[in-house]
Amino acid sequence: MLSVLEAVTVSSAEFDRMFTEFERVVLDHAEREEQEEFPPVRARESQSTLVGMGAVLRAAEKTAPTHPHPSTAGSPIAQWMVGPWASAIDRARDAIKAAMPRS
Repeated sequence: MLSVLEAVTVSSAEFDRMFTEFERVVLDHAEREEQEEFPPVRARESQSTLVGMGAVLRAAEKTAPTHPHPSTAGSPIAQWMVGPWASAIDRARDAIKAAMPRS
């Protein structure tokens, strides 16, 4: 969904519909995590373990790709092999795009 949304221009008629659907899916996912997945983890893990898990998550976010890469979806091996390279390329592309003058 992200790669499709990324390919659509903001001014297109499809963007609003697609973004609304994306928002719904993300909010549904977050609600399920908050209600069904996080409570059992919080109940069984110590505070120090939870803090450590948070640190690992923040570190992973800093090194993860910033754009969708559908060819790696569903394959942890592909994600581990391609992820670092994709992240570096994504971050370079993001930096170049940010440095370009806006017209």
